[in-house]
Amino acid sequence: MSFPKQIECVHLKASRRRTALRPFLYLSCLSIAVVCVVNQRAHAEDPQTELQQKQAGIEFFENKIRPVLVEHCYDCHAGEPDPENASFVLDTRAGIRMGGDSGKAVVPGNLKSSLLLQAIEHDPEFYAMPPDEKLPANVIADFRKWIQMGAPDPREGQVKTSPQKKSELAIDFEKEREFWSFRPLTKPDVPEVKQSDWPRNDIDRFILSKLEQKQMTPVQAADRQTLVRRVYFDLTGLPPTPKQIQQFVNDPSPQAYEHLIDRLLETPQYGETWGRHWLDLARYADSNGLDINLTFYNAWRYRDYVIQAFNQDKPYTEFIREQIAGDLLPFENDEERTQNIVATGFLVMGAKMLSERDKEKLRMDVVDEQIDVTGRAFMGMTLGCARCHDHKFDPIPMTDYYALAGIFRSTETVHGNRLNNQFVSGWMTRPLPIKPEHAAALKKYETDLKTLEAKLKTDSDALEKLQGDTSQQMRLKELVGIVVDDAEATKTGAWKESAYSKNYLGVGYVHDMNEEQGKKTIRFTPDLPAAGKYEVRFAFPGSGGRASKVPVNIQSEQGMQTVYVDQTKQGPIDGIFTSLGSFEFAAGKAGHVEISNKGTSGYVVVDAVQFLPQFKLPNQDVKLAKKDEAKPDHAAQQNRIKELQASVKSLKSELANLKENAPRPAPMALAVGEQPDPADYRIARRGNIHQLGDKVDRGFLTIASLQDPPPVSPQQSGRLELANWL
Repeated sequence: MSFPKQIECVHLKASRRRTALRPFLYLSCLSIAVVCVVNQRAHAEDPQTELQQKQAGIEFFENKIRPVLVEHCYDCHAGEPDPENASFVLDTRAGIRMGGDSGKAVVPGNLKSSLLLQAIEHDPEFYAMPPDEKLPANVIADFRKWIQMGAPDPREGQVKTSPQKKSELAIDFEKEREFWSFRPLTKPDVPEVKQSDWPRNDIDRFILSKLEQKQMTPVQAADRQTLVRRVYFDLTGLPPTPKQIQQFVNDPSPQAYEHLIDRLLETPQYGETWGRHWLDLARYADSNGLDINLTFYNAWRYRDYVIQAFNQDKPYTEFIREQIAGDLLPFENDEERTQNIVATGFLVMGAKMLSERDKEKLRMDVVDEQIDVTGRAFMGMTLGCARCHDHKFDPIPMTDYYALAGIFRSTETVHGNRLNNQFVSGWMTRPLPIKPEHAAALKKYETDLKTLEAKLKTDSDALEKLQGDTSQQMRLKELVGIVVDDAEATKTGAWKESAYSKNYLGVGYVHDMNEEQGKKTIRFTPDLPAAGKYEVRFAFPGSGGRASKVPVNIQSEQGMQTVYVDQTKQGPIDGIFTSLGSFEFAAGKAGHVEISNKGTSGYVVVDAVQFLPQFKLPNQDVKLAKKDEAKPDHAAQQNRIKELQASVKSLKSELANLKENAPRPAPMALAVGEQPDPADYRIARRGNIHQLGDKVDRGFLTIASLQDPPPVSPQQSGRLELANWL
C-alpha cells in the first residue's frame, strides 16, 4: 500500500529532526492512512449520502445555472449547431460538455479547461460571452462552484452533427462566375431599333431597344434652357448664370451642346464636384473621427490629388495603382513622385480608434477598414463580412479575406504614439521630395540646431550643477560671523517655504506669495557675543518678479534705521548677499533686523541675515570680515557661474534666431509604407485576433481572378501586385 505524499513528507521531515521518533511516527502515519481509507470506502458505499449529493447538485443546476443559460445563451446556442455560432449548443448536457469550434466548454471538476468559464469571465484571450454585458460576479461564482461540483446536469439529448461551412464545401467558383457581376466584359451586338432617327449613338440604341420592348417611347428632347441647367448641375454642381444660359440658348452652332460639355470639363469646378463623389468613397475627412478626433493635418493634399486627377482626366488604371501602391511605383521626376506618395493617403483616411490600448487589435481594425474600402471603391463589393465568417451571399471565403489581410498587415499605416500618450497611436506620414538646395539648407539647419542645443545643454547642466554646488558650499556653519536663518526667525503672517531658486542658504527660503502687503513681517534676532560694530548682510535669491523696494528695518544702538533693497537682482556679494551697512550693537539679543512687505510690488523673498563683527572678538581667533571678502575658491566659482550664465543667455539668443530664420520644413503627406517584416497572416477564428488558425498566403479574391494572379514578392507587402491585379 502506498501512502499519500503529504503523509510521507511528514514522516521524512520528522525523521531528519529526531531519529528516535521514527518507529512512533511510522506507526502513527500508518494508522492515519488506514483510517482515511476505511472512512473513504464507508462514505462511498453509503447510497443515501451519494443520492443526497446528486440531488443537491441537480437542484443547484436548476436554480442557479439553467435560468442563466436560458436567458443569456439559448437564443444563439440552442437547437441545431450553427457554424456561425461556433457550432456550439448548450441546451443539452452532451452539447455543453462537448463544446464547439474552440474545444470543450465544460470539463467537470476542471476550471482551467472549461472554456465556458473563460467566456463568461470575459477573458481577453478568449471570446466574451454574453458579448453585450458581462454577467454579475455572483453568477460567475455560481458557475465556478457548479463546475467544481462536477457540473451536474439532468438534461438529456444528443448533439446533432454540425453542418459544414461554405469554405468546407469547396465553393464552385466556375458556377459562381455565371452571376452577371462576375462575368468577363464582352462587347455585345448593337440592337436594331424601329425609331432609327432618335438614337445619336450606340448607347441610345440599347436604351431605345428596351423601351420599344416595353412598348414605350422616349420623352421629347429638353429645350436648351432646361438642358443647360442640367449640364451645369451635373458637371460643376452649380447653376448657370443668366448670361451663361442665354449664351447657350442663342448659340447657332449644331455642336453647341458638345462645346458646352468640353468647356465645363475644363473648369476647376468639374474636378471639385466629381472629386467629392470619390472622396465620399475614400471616406475623406480632416480628422480620424473617433475617440479624441485628432486632426489629419495633411489630409488636404490627398483631396487636391483627387480633384487634380479628375481635372486632368487621369486614366483610371493609374488612379487605382497610385492609391494602392503609389509609393512603390517608378517615377520620372519629383512631381510624379510627390503625386504617387500623396495618392496612398487613400489607405490612411477613415475613422480609426487611435486610443485603442490593444495595439494588435488596432492594427487589425485598420486592416479591416482598408480591405473594406478597397472592396467597396474598386470592386463594388462588401468584403468585411469575411473577417469573422465566410460571406453569407457572395462567394468570398475567409481565406480570401485573410489573403488580403496579409497584404495590408505588411503595410505600415499607424504606429508609435502621439500627444506623449502611450495609448494614442499616430498615423503614417512621409516627407515629399524637395529641391537639392532646399534639402541642403535643411541639413545645415538640422546640424546647426543640434550643435547649439548640445552646447546649450552642456552649459546649462554645468551651470545648474555649479549653482547647486554653491548652495551646498554656503552652509550656515561655514559662514563667518553670526548667521540667523529664516527657519529661526519670528514670522508674522503666512510665509511660504520654497527651494525653487538654486542659490540659497540652509534648506531653502521663504516668500510672501505676493499677497497681503503690509501684513507680513519676518524678524531676525541675533545672539551677539560682544558689543561693537557689525556689518549686516541680507541673503535672498534675487530674480525677476521680485519686489524692487523691500523695506528692511535695523534696530541697533543707533536706533531704528530703514534700508530699501532691490530684489529683482542677485546680491552683489557671492551672488546672494546684499550689505545693509554697519551698525553698533549691544551684546546679547538687544538688536534685530526685520523685513516686511509693506508697500511692496512683487514677491518679497527672505533667506537669512548675517552679522559680521568689524573687530576682533575677545579670546577668539576669528577672521574679521570685510564687505567684499569671500573665500578665494568660492569667488572663482562665482566668476565661473557668471561666465556660464552669459554663455547660456547668448546660446538661447542664437537658438531663437536660428529657429526664427529656419528654412521651411519639407512638406509631409499622409501616406503608407512597407513594414520591415512583410508576412502572411493567419485566419482569426470568428475575427478574434487572439484565436488564430491556419496561415493563408497573401493573395487576391478567387472569384475575381479570371486567370492566375501574380505571385506576391516575399520581400514586399503585395500592394503593388494588388494594384496591378485590380
